[in-house]
Amino acid sequence: MVINSKRIGQLRIFTERNRFGRIITSVYVDYIPVALFEQDNINERKLVAIELVERGHCNQTVAGKICEFHRNTVFKILRTKRILGIEAVFEDNRGPKEPYKYIGNVRSHIKKLLRKYPDQKDQEIADQAAGYLKIDISRSAVARVRTEKEDKKSLKYQPTKAELIAIAQVADAVDRRNFDDRQMEFNFTVDTEVKQKSEACSKEAPLKPEGNSEERLIDRLQAGERCNFAGQLIHHLFLEEIGFDGITSALPLNSRNIYQGSDILALLFHSINLDIPSVEALKLVNAGELGVVIGMNRAPEKETLRDHLAAMAKQYLCGNLTDRFAQVLLKRNFIDPEVFFIDGQFLPYYGLNVIAKGYFTVRRLAMRGNELHAITDLQGRPLFFITESNEIDFRPIISRSALKLREYGIDRPILVFDRGGYGIHFFKELDQIAEFVTWAKYVGEKSLAGIPDSAFTVGIRFTDHKYLVAEQIRTVKESVQTAKREGRPEPTSIELRMVVLENIETGKRIAIYTNNEEKPLSDIAYYMLNRWGDSENIFKEMMSRFNLNYHPGYDIKELENQPLIENPDIALIKKAIRILKKEIEELEKEIILAQVKEEKRSDKRRRAKISTMKDSITEKNEDIAGFADKLSQLPIKISIIDLLKGRSMSRCDLEKKKLYDLMQFMAYNSRERLVEIFRGCYSDHRDVKPVLDMITRSAGYIRLFGQTLIVVLDWIENKKHRKAAIQFCRLLNQKGIKMAGRLKLKLAFFVSKYPLHGSSAMHNLT
Repeated sequence: MVINSKRIGQLRIFTERNRFGRIITSVYVDYIPVALFEQDNINERKLVAIELVERGHCNQTVAGKICEFHRNTVFKILRTKRILGIEAVFEDNRGPKEPYKYIGNVRSHIKKLLRKYPDQKDQEIADQAAGYLKIDISRSAVARVRTEKEDKKSLKYQPTKAELIAIAQVADAVDRRNFDDRQMEFNFTVDTEVKQKSEACSKEAPLKPEGNSEERLIDRLQAGERCNFAGQLIHHLFLEEIGFDGITSALPLNSRNIYQGSDILALLFHSINLDIPSVEALKLVNAGELGVVIGMNRAPEKETLRDHLAAMAKQYLCGNLTDRFAQVLLKRNFIDPEVFFIDGQFLPYYGLNVIAKGYFTVRRLAMRGNELHAITDLQGRPLFFITESNEIDFRPIISRSALKLREYGIDRPILVFDRGGYGIHFFKELDQIAEFVTWAKYVGEKSLAGIPDSAFTVGIRFTDHKYLVAEQIRTVKESVQTAKREGRPEPTSIELRMVVLENIETGKRIAIYTNNEEKPLSDIAYYMLNRWGDSENIFKEMMSRFNLNYHPGYDIKELENQPLIENPDIALIKKAIRILKKEIEELEKEIILAQVKEEKRSDKRRRAKISTMKDSITEKNEDIAGFADKLSQLPIKISIIDLLKGRSMSRCDLEKKKLYDLMQFMAYNSRERLVEIFRGCYSDHRDVKPVLDMITRSAGYIRLFGQTLIVVLDWIENKKHRKAAIQFCRLLNQKGIKMAGRLKLKLAFFVSKYPLHGSSAMHNLT
């Protein structure tokens, strides 16, 4: 039975009595149910108040109104949960601690009897006291009075919840004040190596800030502070080597904005390296600490970042930025130009609107999405990428890639791709601008079996398999039907090298087509076999390390292996509609009765009441329309983890995705560059990347001396890892790294020789 419904801001609250007679309140945000609780259960109300505030659905005052608490009570509940944990929220520390019923002359008479007859039983004392006082006295009451002094002596003092909270706040304040000061003293005063470096750097001319923001940042850095992202500053080596500021100079400057396009891209680059999975997750990060990494006093909030990203997307400069980045990689020899692999990765799209579908091989079904094509070198390092909708064929992407490579100064690049690029007429066109290696199609097993064993003159090994290699010159020709379908009067033909691989273990043969006439058989075979190696592994690694499926316009969560269930929101929304309709019926009945009375005798107050009821009906009809509209958008079944929302993939949306992906590929190359340096510091090749990631994600202490920012990474427990990190920092310091961005600070890296103050490792040392 419905009791009432009401609005508070953007929230809709429905109160009803269930079949057991309990009063249940449900809360809706944007016509979606977010909370359900029983009014008589104070613990449920506390939990809902915490959830509504922490999820950002409302403030503490509104949460108090919904859950029937004062706003100060909600504040105390949230504070208790933060300091003492959720269990402390449910503890009731109020109430009497002593036998309050027996007071005054009752207690004094019982004590008098106890002193007079110390050997009598409690029940006997109780009977005597009851006879004298003419009231009922229980045996347990006498027992409490007899032992209350002993209990007080035996009980240890237990602080109250309020005292615990006060103590915790004082302790936090003292720790924050003293901890960093002591650790800074260890790292910058006691450590001889760091002290010598800081004294040398102090002789440099001080920085001259431009504006209040830079002045505040410099003051912070000169005072020194702890930074949870200190290790991330190591990635500035790659940004300096590729000339990040020069690459991003293509973005227009706006003197009225605090943050420029280069700042936004730098923030995305560093957030990707730090495993921050989305733009939304930036709200959970300390903006002051993250701002230091991009050379600013504070990192932009997620709303600001979204606004700037949308403005940058409208410039459609991602192609220009990608070209600049690729040209720098080739110029700096970060990419091997011998051969290039082109491969595509399906990126699922979870928006609500319809876009072109593609085949998702992992799930083995056609679904909405886009295709990201990466062009990589022989070691699997990406040079550039192309993201397009699924209606674009693979072969035009290959041609575009070949033309791009020619623009980058590679006259006749060698491209390796799979059967998706097969086409005789396409081979003929591609032969004019590039060389290619791909799997052969329509070559029968009999034809391959007819090649004599004596033709297999070369042997190669790839991973755990051994192959024999042979070759033939073969003229391939497309069918008449294919030529007519594509508007050509005559079928196209082309002469190609057919390289045949024979697996020594299985005896199975497979053919490769190439128009390259110079490379030896072993190279052609190795190129094609490597199509199964590093060129595909880049996607696996980027999927595991980065969030390649993420679209900066959407909060996407992977739905792999998640069962679909009936959408519980549908039933709750339908119930809300029924409640509103029933309330409208009741109001309409009241209006009819009031109008009948009005016809008999006019009343100003009654007319006002009728007008109010009509307004209420209009408001409830609007809510019904809102619920109905939301109901039409909801799927019948959803994933357990969440329903993902979105918009149609416009060109501007796709540009945002390209900008984000460019930073992901840049982050990937930055890590590969650091791996190249770190290999000389750490002998176990299996752990090179995990140990490097541990170093670059370490917290530490930073302090500015002159124009040099000294970074002291936290103590590393593992001795082998610590030695490798120290050697790595020394190699980095030899390169004279400068920060990308406005301040152009010089960077010097060290590893702390002292465990964190107060830690068990520090205690053992002392």
